[in-house]
Amino acid sequence: MKRVNFNMPEECHALLKSVCALKGKNMGEYIYECVVADFNKQFYEDKQVQQLVVAGTHQPGTNAYRLKESIQEKAT
Repeated sequence: MKRVNFNMPEECHALLKSVCALKGKNMGEYIYECVVADFNKQFYEDKQVQQLVVAGTHQPGTNAYRLKESIQEKAT
Protein backbone atom coordinates (compact mmCIF):
# COMPACT_ATOMS: atom_id res chain seq x y z
CA MET A 1 0.00 0.00 0.00
CA LYS A 2 1.25 3.49 -0.84
CA ARG A 3 1.08 6.36 1.61
CA VAL A 4 -0.24 9.77 0.53
CA ASN A 5 0.54 12.94 2.46
CA PHE A 6 -0.90 16.37 1.82
CA ASN A 7 -1.45 19.62 3.65
CA MET A 8 -4.76 21.36 4.23
CA PRO A 9 -5.86 24.43 6.16
CA GLU A 10 -6.39 23.84 9.85
CA GLU A 11 -10.11 24.62 9.72
CA CYS A 12 -10.61 22.16 6.85
CA HIS A 13 -8.75 19.47 8.81
CA ALA A 14 -10.96 20.10 11.85
CA LEU A 15 -14.10 19.78 9.73
CA LEU A 16 -12.80 16.62 8.05
CA LYS A 17 -12.01 15.11 11.44
CA SER A 18 -15.52 15.92 12.71
CA VAL A 19 -17.23 14.49 9.62
CA CYS A 20 -15.18 11.31 9.92
CA ALA A 21 -16.17 10.98 13.58
CA LEU A 22 -19.84 11.37 12.62
CA LYS A 23 -19.49 8.72 9.91
CA GLY A 24 -17.49 6.35 12.12
CA LYS A 25 -14.55 6.28 9.71
CA ASN A 26 -10.93 7.25 9.92
CA MET A 27 -9.64 10.00 7.65
CA GLY A 28 -7.92 7.57 5.30
CA GLU A 29 -11.10 5.56 4.75
CA TYR A 30 -13.21 8.66 4.19
CA ILE A 31 -10.75 10.30 1.79
CA TYR A 32 -10.37 7.03 -0.12
CA GLU A 33 -14.16 6.85 -0.55
CA CYS A 34 -14.17 10.43 -1.84
CA VAL A 35 -11.45 9.61 -4.37
CA VAL A 36 -13.31 6.51 -5.57
CA ALA A 37 -16.50 8.55 -5.99
CA ASP A 38 -14.61 11.18 -7.97
CA PHE A 39 -12.92 8.53 -10.16
CA ASN A 40 -16.36 7.11 -10.96
CA LYS A 41 -17.64 10.57 -11.86
CA GLN A 42 -14.55 11.40 -13.93
CA PHE A 43 -14.88 8.12 -15.83
CA TYR A 44 -18.15 9.30 -17.35
CA GLU A 45 -17.04 12.89 -17.94
CA ASP A 46 -13.45 12.57 -19.17
CA LYS A 47 -12.41 10.31 -22.05
CA GLN A 48 -8.77 10.34 -20.90
CA VAL A 49 -9.75 9.00 -17.48
CA GLN A 50 -11.94 6.42 -19.21
CA GLN A 51 -8.97 5.26 -21.27
CA LEU A 52 -6.74 5.07 -18.19
CA VAL A 53 -9.24 2.92 -16.32
CA VAL A 54 -9.90 0.57 -19.22
CA ALA A 55 -6.20 0.23 -20.12
CA GLY A 56 -5.06 -0.37 -16.53
CA THR A 57 -3.83 -3.82 -15.62
CA HIS A 58 -4.52 -4.43 -11.95
CA GLN A 59 -4.19 -7.59 -9.90
CA PRO A 60 -7.55 -9.33 -9.34
CA GLY A 61 -8.82 -8.73 -5.83
CA THR A 62 -7.21 -5.30 -5.43
CA ASN A 63 -9.21 -2.14 -4.86
CA ALA A 64 -8.05 -0.78 -8.23
CA TYR A 65 -9.25 -3.94 -9.97
CA ARG A 66 -12.64 -3.77 -8.23
CA LEU A 67 -12.96 -0.10 -9.15
CA LYS A 68 -12.23 -0.88 -12.81
CA GLU A 69 -14.78 -3.71 -12.80
CA SER A 70 -17.39 -1.54 -11.09
CA ILE A 71 -16.93 1.31 -13.54
CA GLN A 72 -17.03 -1.01 -16.54
CA GLU A 73 -20.21 -2.70 -15.27
CA LYS A 74 -21.92 0.69 -14.89
CA ALA A 75 -20.81 1.68 -18.39
CA THR A 76 -22.56 -1.28 -20.01
